[in-house]
Amino acid sequence: MSEPVTSSPSAPAANQNPDDEKAAAARLAFDRALVDAAVLNTEYENFKRGRSKKPVSLSAFRSLELRLSTIADADPANTQARDMANMMKMRQYEILQPSVEIAASANRLLYAHAMAERMHDDGMKVVVSGRGNRSVRFTSPHMTRKMAMQLAESAKIPEKAKALQFRRVIFGNGRRSWTYDVARGRLR
Repeated sequence: MSEPVTSSPSAPAANQNPDDEKAAAARLAFDRALVDAAVLNTEYENFKRGRSKKPVSLSAFRSLELRLSTIADADPANTQARDMANMMKMRQYEILQPSVEIAASANRLLYAHAMAERMHDDGMKVVVSGRGNRSVRFTSPHMTRKMAMQLAESAKIPEKAKALQFRRVIFGNGRRSWTYDVARGRLR
């Protein structure tokens, strides 16, 4: 006597309507994405804490972010998918942050060199300092507060300083100095 044939749990039932099949497929895709995200997060945490030497791929986080965003867009009530997509985005930022900081520091240094070349004939020295090149100093033996304000305005230094994420711009003459606080937007 042969055994009765049973259908596998993953096979669609004959009486299941297309909407139910579509919902089941969407749920399965979401469940797979959640499992993939959990595994990827665990791998990343292990690498970050030094438990694993294998770095996690940035593109893996991006791919999962896109998958989860698509799921969340298809079902706006699925806040878990949106939250996980945002977590994937945050992980990408964590991975890229050191490179972004290095590039930003290099951009600040390049700006100072370009300004130094441009203002060299006027006797102005321009140098960056501080952690991450966050401060820029304009020095001239003839610098006054009024001259600092005029220079800042004419060379659009405050706008550039803000765009390049400098913390402060210092104008000085060797004896006195005036600091432009980028966050507050004023010379003191």
